Formats: sequence, C-alpha cells, structure tokens
Amino acid sequence: MIQEHNKWWEKRVLRSVDNLKLWSNNPRLDPSSKLVTVRDFVEELISDDNDEQNFLTLMRSIATRGFQSFDPVVVWQNKDKDFVVAEGNRRVMALKLLRSPDKAPMSIRKLVVNLSRMIDRDELEKIRVCVAPSYDDARWYILQRHSSASNLVRWQRLQQQRFIIDVYDAEGQDIDKTIEYTGFKRAAIIEALRYVKIRDIATRQEVTQYLTHEEKEQVYSHKINMTVLERWFGNSQVRDAWHIDFNEEGVVIKAEMSTFCFAYAKFLKLMLNKNNELGFLVNTRTIDSSFQKIFDFLPKVKSLEEANKDDIPHAGIEVNPTPAPSDTPDPIHADPTKVQDPKPEDKPKLKGDPRRRQLTDCYHEISTTSYKLKSLFKEFQKLPVFIYPNVTAASLRIFLELAVDEYIHSNDLKDRLSKYEKKGYNDLTLQQKLSTLRGEYIDVKEANKVIDQLLHVSNDYSLNTLNEYIHGSKVHKVEPQFLNRFWDMLTPLLAVLISLKEI
Repeated sequence: MIQEHNKWWEKRVLRSVDNLKLWSNNPRLDPSSKLVTVRDFVEELISDDNDEQNFLTLMRSIATRGFQSFDPVVVWQNKDKDFVVAEGNRRVMALKLLRSPDKAPMSIRKLVVNLSRMIDRDELEKIRVCVAPSYDDARWYILQRHSSASNLVRWQRLQQQRFIIDVYDAEGQDIDKTIEYTGFKRAAIIEALRYVKIRDIATRQEVTQYLTHEEKEQVYSHKINMTVLERWFGNSQVRDAWHIDFNEEGVVIKAEMSTFCFAYAKFLKLMLNKNNELGFLVNTRTIDSSFQKIFDFLPKVKSLEEANKDDIPHAGIEVNPTPAPSDTPDPIHADPTKVQDPKPEDKPKLKGDPRRRQLTDCYHEISTTSYKLKSLFKEFQKLPVFIYPNVTAASLRIFLELAVDEYIHSNDLKDRLSKYEKKGYNDLTLQQKLSTLRGEYIDVKEANKVIDQLLHVSNDYSLNTLNEYIHGSKVHKVEPQFLNRFWDMLTPLLAVLISLKEI
C-alpha cells in the first residue's frame, strides 16, 4: 500500500502552527465528544489527572528548552485543503496554547500565560512536519507507530480497538482488507469488534440507570479497564450462562435484556469499586483466583425462552429494562423482572417500550409546514413496525433529513450553511448539515448529544446505520425493537427540529 520509494515520512516541510487543524477523531479523545475549538480539544485531553500532568510537563519542556521535533509531526491535507494533524496532536495543542494563552481552559490558563512569557512566539510560528499524501497514508503511519515499542504516550486498549474498528468500517467491514491494511491478525480485529460492542452496551441507559454518577463517568471514559471486561466475557462459562454468542462480526446477546443489563451493571459495580458488596475489587487477578465466587454472587441472566415462560417483556439486544422506582434508595437491588401494570386511566406509555407496534402514537404531534413531514408522521402513527420493518427503516432516514431541512428553512439558514461548507445547499450531505447545526445553531444540550451519536460512525444508532438502510447492500439492524429504540433516541433532536411533543 505504501510505496517504499516515496518515503514521505522522511521529508519535512514548514507549516504554520496556527493553521494546523487538530484531529477530532484522534483515538486519544472521547469519540462521543464534539470538539471544535482548541479549548475543546485541550479540555478533553486534560480531563484525566495523569494526562493533565503529562501535558503540562510537555508545555514546560517546550517553554524551557524550545520545540524539539525528534518525533515527527505528521499531517495530511483534507478536502478543504486544511492540514490536519494525524500524529503529534498533543505537541501541536501545546504550541497553539503557548502562542495564544487566551485559548487555554481556565483551569490551566494562569500557568499557560506564565509559560508563554518565557518563549519567543515568533520562533514557534512555524514547525517542520511530514505531509502524508492522503489520510490513508497518515493512518498507515499511525498504525506503525502505535503497534510497536515507542517512547510516545501509548494508546489505551479501548482507543486502539476503536481505531481498528474505524479502519474496519472504512474498508467496508471487510476483515481481510482490514488485515491487509493494518497488519493486525484476524483474531485481534475480531476481538476488537466483540469487546468494543460489549463495552458500548455498558454505556446504554439500560445499564447506567443502575450506576452512580461516578461509576457512569468511569464507564464512559476511554480509560475503562478493557482487560477486565475481556477476561470476564472471554470466559465460556460466563458466555453460556449470560447467553452470549461470539462470531466473526462481533457479539450477539441472546439473553432477556433486562436481566442481562441488571447483572452487567452489578458486575461493573464490583469492577469499579474496591469497597463493594463482595468485599474485594474484581480485576483480572481476582477473576482468575475467585471466579466462582464472583459468578455465584451475580444475578441470574435469563434466556429468551425462560423469559417467555415467565412472561417478562423482552426483545433481545434492544429491550429496555424497567427503570427502578424513583423512591428506591439503591436501584441495583431493584427486581428487573417485575413490571407494574399501567393504571387504566393513564395514557398508554409507549415511549421507551421497544415492543410497541408503531414508532409513535396519536398522543404525540409535530409542528411543521411541510406536507411530507406531516404525512410521514401520520403514517408512522399507523404503520406496524413489526410487519414493515424495512419500509420503516428507510422512511426513518428520509424523515430525519426532511426534519433537518425544515429547521434550516424555517430559521433561514440555507445561505449560512452553504457559505460555511463552500458549496451549494443542494450539494450538502445530511452529515454536513448536522455537523454545522450542532452547537452553532442548535444550543439544546440533549439535542446536540443526539447529533454526536449520529455522527459517530461506530455507534449502532448512527447516521451510518440510517444511510445503510437506503444505500447499503446489507440487510441488518432492521429489527422492530431496534427501530423503536432509534426513534426514541432521536426524539430530543426532533423536539428541536420540528417541535415533536407529547399531547
């Protein structure tokens, strides 16, 4: 793939520090965050205490010794002709802050201002970088750097696994092409597909509803201990008892999901807290030495067949467990198998129920002048998802784009978006529209979170999945429960775009 005679990594050219763009998909950073400004990038980088200390040490070194680029800074030029940093983002962040201390987060600004007084900013105006011919070449270089011994700050395991998945997605989810491109063995790629999926399940509301705020933060972090999850879920006894199937495309959960999520949450509590009910921290060592004790302590996970016998609401991987009552002091002790019947006088509470027959119901409405949107919404209220899942899936993608267009039109933003993206409005993709609206023209936090999820390609509930419904060749993720959950995920954004609300 990379021609030896090119050896672009041996050539360095001068580029302006101020004009270098930081890489928003850097595996060191939280993929769920939307990073725009230098301050956004730095705040994300220093969110961990150790990373903050390492970054400040780097800045002090540059301020006292100058910038010494023994390790090359590697960039590539994107379609907008910007030079994006593939390797050396931490160093470029440090240089940008030293040149413009006002861009530093408030927590470190005083130190940055003091350090900036020690340097000649003109000396840091330009640095020598290696320009990769393309993003693919830059990605190849990164893989070489981070798959071998190096003095660089190494990626966390989850970061490396996510990078493998990004390559896998970019290569059309073809394992053989991913192997050819990355040099990783088939087992490593399949392992990444499995365990990143398992970790991502831990971030779902069905699991996190049982966790404390501090525990949630650890689960969301890219520094979660993946080796512990791998040791636990890699055990065949766990997989058999928790009804988990491993295959070459990742993992399939065949359990009744409320009991699975309840047990998973309890395992996470044991893994994240030293002072837990078991009396010792669950890690790779204690899993090996006290496996049976840990296993017996955790709640039973029911199969779909057992759930049918017990009449527990279920739907495989997409089922949402019954939320713990608000007056229960410790939701982890809630019984996920007990479901209260709604009061007769109450309206049917279909939202959040993945087993409902339609995406939405007559108790919801939208506000729009678009005939297409009104008609589609009325049909969503009647269309049986269980009978027409493929029609529903394709229509969901169309409905979202129409809603985005309606919001842009009603707020007179067409010209602004065209100017920002430097192309005609009709040439803009839905991804570009959402990226521009996020934060700039939509300031509702929950709606922006939905956009972040849509733009993250490896999420199940992503724009990539919606596009596959129309343009893809694979028929997957069209289960009725999945589609209902997708609609529920979109509701905070639709509430902003077309005033979706309950009546």
